[in-house]
Amino acid sequence: MLLTFAACLPGLAFVPWRTYAQAARPAFAQITDRKGFDAALGRARAQKKPVLAYFTAEWCPICKSIDARVFSHPVIERRLESIALVRADVTAVDAGSRALMEHLRVPGPPTMFVIDPKDGREMPRTRLTGAVDANLFLDTINLAGL
Repeated sequence: MLLTFAACLPGLAFVPWRTYAQAARPAFAQITDRKGFDAALGRARAQKKPVLAYFTAEWCPICKSIDARVFSHPVIERRLESIALVRADVTAVDAGSRALMEHLRVPGPPTMFVIDPKDGREMPRTRLTGAVDANLFLDTINLAGL
């Protein structure tokens, strides 16, 4: 029945969610330590772009869910086009990743927040820790004015 309905509406296409999850994801700068983070932040500030810092790890199942259900959502992909994306991979839990997490007061993955390009500081009310869905993420970046 759904296919019959879709066939009656020229120009509209039914695209299952699974296809969105398999689409190209936003391009994150991959970093693992403070030096890499500072370099990525410097590039973004030079471009006057806010930074989404996202702390993740391969062993984090919630991170995988966020990747599949938040960052691959088509509305979010469009909203992230004007934001510099930095993915801090803390899979190794080594001295470099621990130092970066301590510096930014990150308890562990998943954690994300937005950094203001003007002063390089975390924007108020943008820190998300733990499970995040697309609606919560959009609400957060809306509050930040992004």
